[in-house]
Parts: sequence; structure tokens; C-alpha cells
Amino acid sequence: MTQSRSVDVVVVSDLADDAESVSQTLRNGGVAARCTRAARHDDVGECLTRSDVEIVFVFAESCADDHVAAVLAARARAGHSAPVLIVAPSVQESDLADALQIGAQDLVSLNNPARLQAVALRELRSYAQSRAVIQMQAQAEKLERQVASLVNESADAIMLVQEGIVVSVNPAWMSLLGYHEDGDVIGTPALDVFVPNSHTPVKGAMSATLRDQWEGHVLTLLAVGNDSASVPVKAQFERSNFDEDPCVRVTLAFDRERTDDKPRELVENEERHPLTGFYRRQRFLREMEKQLATAPKGGLWMLAYLKPDNIAELREQIGPLSSDDLLLEFARVMQDTMRPNDVYGQFGGDLFMVLMQRGTERDASAWAEHLRDTVAGKVFEVAEKSLSVTCSIGLARYDDDSEDLPSLILKAQKAYLEGVKDGGNRTVLPAESNDEETSAGDTLYVKKIKGALMQNNFRLVFQPVASLGTRSQQMFDVLLRMMDGSREIMPVSFMPPARRNGLLKPIDRWVIGNAMRFCREHRPAGLFIRLSADSLLDDTLPAWIGQQMAATGVAGSSLIFQITEADVEARLLEARNLATTLKASGCKVALEHFGVTQQPLQTLEHVPLDFLKIDGSLMEGITGDEPLQARIAEYIQAAKDKRITTVAERVEDANTMAVLWQLGVEYIQGFYVQGPEEIVLESEDLT
Repeated sequence: MTQSRSVDVVVVSDLADDAESVSQTLRNGGVAARCTRAARHDDVGECLTRSDVEIVFVFAESCADDHVAAVLAARARAGHSAPVLIVAPSVQESDLADALQIGAQDLVSLNNPARLQAVALRELRSYAQSRAVIQMQAQAEKLERQVASLVNESADAIMLVQEGIVVSVNPAWMSLLGYHEDGDVIGTPALDVFVPNSHTPVKGAMSATLRDQWEGHVLTLLAVGNDSASVPVKAQFERSNFDEDPCVRVTLAFDRERTDDKPRELVENEERHPLTGFYRRQRFLREMEKQLATAPKGGLWMLAYLKPDNIAELREQIGPLSSDDLLLEFARVMQDTMRPNDVYGQFGGDLFMVLMQRGTERDASAWAEHLRDTVAGKVFEVAEKSLSVTCSIGLARYDDDSEDLPSLILKAQKAYLEGVKDGGNRTVLPAESNDEETSAGDTLYVKKIKGALMQNNFRLVFQPVASLGTRSQQMFDVLLRMMDGSREIMPVSFMPPARRNGLLKPIDRWVIGNAMRFCREHRPAGLFIRLSADSLLDDTLPAWIGQQMAATGVAGSSLIFQITEADVEARLLEARNLATTLKASGCKVALEHFGVTQQPLQTLEHVPLDFLKIDGSLMEGITGDEPLQARIAEYIQAAKDKRITTVAERVEDANTMAVLWQLGVEYIQGFYVQGPEEIVLESEDLT
């Protein structure tokens, strides 16, 4: 072994030759030794005052010599930890035991230089490592003190959580939540800092953080102040240490976008309502026009028209002034359901509208049902009275081909009035257009669809499917767009006419063929490819897929064919046969939009599956809905029992992701995964 540095050695011996012998033996072993001889053991203490001494050799006739004990005592007094080797004329097993027993590190002899070298090198390495550890510990302790000082002086509100318990908070945290003594919160459960419907996302975020699976995501929460008032906050989670054990560092920031002060700041703003901060009529209409001029990313535009039920009777109970407080509380409930791109308006008095972007009509209905249930379940404390309030919500989907803004609002209003007519506390979504309107619209779309098939005017969009665990696979959900010149048409517009006119099978084959070409070029771990209800009945499809696999050289393991739960329920035998055939060819099978039928778990008993995709409508309101969380947890457990991988659809915020992590979902997809831009890879890449 060659040393890149010299080693300071102390040799305790009456003979100068002994020091030279040790030096030569170590040099022969590759150690550049600088030897200092101590003629008497009394001199050892002085030598050990130098911290650079790394090893001590004591020459003695036996371990029982008095000066051996004296050297060991001198090392102890000096507080030094350098190893001590006793050098004797010979070495016996019993002598070795004696040396170790009195505190020496070993017993060696000049008569066996190879062993002396090996023992010396071992002890030098051990001593160097122990010193490095001590230095690292000292640096860590210094860094910990510096971090503690920074945390204490930080303007950020910080608390440290260990095993679910608050172990430290800084002054900024106490100021934010109105505490005067940290002893009032230290030692209490961290979940008590937040309102109950925030507990599941907080638990999920903290668990993921401790497993290094949370990367800078921000939760939007309500914290509980010292006066029991709710404080809107944004929370970041990082892994840290407290008293040398792992903990979660939670940094809270006041969420000014949701603060109660916001309406007062907007009193002078004529474009926003002075109480709620929602857009007034004219500004809301302008915002709607601007939003509707753009195509929604991966879904559709929906308008909600809503009012509290029996508002006139409520005003009589509490008076006109207090009714403003009631509307403000009602608006706050609405705000808790908001997504970043939702546009909220208040048309004077008690009429509210929401323009939202959702994946499907079912998602919008789920949002409305969640809002309606939340309002109905809340006790409104106004004018020293406890009030029960309900609301009715009318929903309307925007058709960019045939609809203008007034007709969209009228359609939503009619749906709302239908709910009021049925007794209130209703959510109403109008049925599809009549047959005459459908036929006229279909004629136009059928021509466009056939032209797109012939002229290759479809485009594939690939949405990432992200892992919530340690597995990192490049998987994508294959989405379809139809191009009409420079205009992009979403499937929600052209797929219903395609279904009614028997065009789903050729569209499916176009998608499958182009998806396979993408697989050949980019080799993803998996592509989720949709099959329509018509393809379930196509007996020739499996053979055609096999031909395409052979032609492109694509392995079946990267192809995941997905069918909807509703289609499987309607065509159970055909779905089972197709799934069995596809899996036999090496492909995988997924069931999408799971959880929307009456008895979803029964489907798992009949169709062989690799993936289960939980419907996006179930993500609406999941963060504070414990019964819904329990329902989804049941689905996840049933899938795990059958070794089926779970995916959550249309995940659009960190709170939802944290809940899903806590529930055990393995993958997610949606706007939150891909960011604001949906198009990841386009079919032009295939050429």
C-alpha cells in the first residue's frame, strides 16, 4: 500500500535502534513514517499533546511491564485516541488477549515484520476513519446549529414534524397562526394544525417526503389559528433532521389569493364584487368570451349557473344586511372548490356563475355534486343564527361549433330552473340535442372525419402517466385530435358523431397504427391506447393488431389497450374474450373510467387486467371527502389483491396527488403531471 502523506509515529523505547526499526518496517510497507522516540514513558504525555500523532509503539518484554500501563494512562489523560501497539520479543495467543484486555490495540513483534505492517496499516486506517467521522459530526453539529439559527430567524413560517408530532416551530410560524408560546403547540399532533378535511393530503405529503418521493409540490390548505379561526396557507414539505433523526420540515406561507381580506381590498374595484371578489357581470362576460375563444386542454368548457335556494325566505330570517354575510360565506364555500383556470362571476345579488374546464361532463357533474353536498352539509353562522342552506346548479356544455355566449347562459339557466322546479337542492345537466339537430351536426362531422382518415388529418397527443412510487417508467396515454385547417377539434366534439355513424372502428385502427409507429421510434415503456365499444365487437381486430406488431417490430408489452368500464359492463363476454386474446399475444389490458357504474368491483372478477384507471370524476372533492376516499381505497385494495396496477385519471392539483399517494395509487395522469401544456409528443414525430 502506498501512502500519499507521511504519518507521525511515537516510539516508546530506551533504544534508538527500535525507532529506526519501526520506521524502516513501516516504510517497507508503503508508509512514510516520521518517528519521534520517547526514551521514558514520562515523555509520552508531552508527545501526545500534539494532535497529529496517529500511532504509538511501546517496546516491552511483556504486557505486564509497568511502563505499558503508564503509556496507556498517559494517553487517557491527554484525551488522545491514537492506537497503541505493544512491541514484544515474541507473540503468543495468551499475550494477545492480555494486550487487548489492558486497552492496547494489538501486540506485534519485529520478528514478524509482515504482521507488524498489516496491523499498523489496519490501525492507521481505522484511526483516520474515526477522525473523519468525528470531524463530520462536528461539521454536522455546526451546520445544524446554523440551520436552527436560520430557521429561528427566518421570515418563513416553519415547523418540524417527527413521527406525526410537532417538535419545533419558529417565531414566524407562531406569528402566522397567532401563538405566543411554542410550548402551546410543541408535542401536539401535526394534523391538529390543519382543518380536518386537510388531514389526508397532509399525511400523504409527509409520508411521501420521508420516502424522498415528494419533490417541491405545494399544498393549498386551511390551517387552524390559536383563536380557532381558519388561515389559508400554502404548504411546502421537505425532508430534514431533528436531534439526528429524520423529520419533515413544513413551511407555511399565507395564501393571499384566498384570504378573507381580499374582498375588502377590492371594494373600489368596479370589475369585482365588493363582498366576494368574484368578477361582476360585464367583466365576467368578457373573461368568458376570452376563454371560450381558446380550445380547452384535453376536455370541454362547462358553465355552471347557481343560486342558494329560498334566498328570499332566508333574508326575512336574518335581515338584508346579514344576508350579505350569508352570501359571503356561500362564496367562500365555492372558492374552496376552485381550480386555477376556473372563472367565477357574481351577477349582482345571489346569482353566481362558474366557467370551468373539465375533462368530461361527468367531471363537471361531480364538481357540482360536491359543491351542492358541501353547502347542504355546512351550518352557516349568520346574525347569531345557525342556518341550513341548499343550492341548485344548472350545467351547460359549450359547443364551439353552434353556440354563442347568450345561448350558453340561457341553456345553463334553463337547467338551473329545472332543478328549482323539482324542489331545489338539485344538479341538472341537460340531455343531448334533439334528433333533427343531431342529424344536421353529424352530416358536417362525418364529412370531416372521413376526410381526416383519408388525408391523415388526425394528430396523436401523448399525455404522461407518472409514478407516485419509486418505479419510473416512461408511459403515456394516447389522446386524439382532429385537425380542421389550423383548428384543433377535440374528441368530445367529433367522437359522438363518429359513434352514431359507424366510424369508430377505422378511427381506432388509425390510432393503433400510428401509436405503434411511435413505439418503434421512441420505445416508451407503455402506451395506453383506447378501444371503442365497436372494436369490442370486431372479431378481426386481434389478428390485425398482430399483423401491425409484426410489421413494426413493436413488442406487445409496450401496448396497453384500454376499454371503458361502461363498455365492459354492457359487453362483458366480448370484453373478456378480447382481453384474453390480447394478453395471449403479449399485450396488456387496462380498464378506464373505473368506479362510475353501480357495481364496479364485479367487473374485476370477469376480465383479466393489468391496469385499473380510476375515473377522473372521482377526483372532484376527494381531498375533503372521507367516504369517497374510503371508496377509492377499496378499489385500490381490490386491484392490489389481483396484482393490478392502479392509475388515477385527471389529477390536477398537489392536494389530490397527496391524497392518492396516501391511499396507495401507483400512477397518476392529468394536467398536474404534464403542467400547463398538454401536447408532449406529436404524431409529426413519426415521419
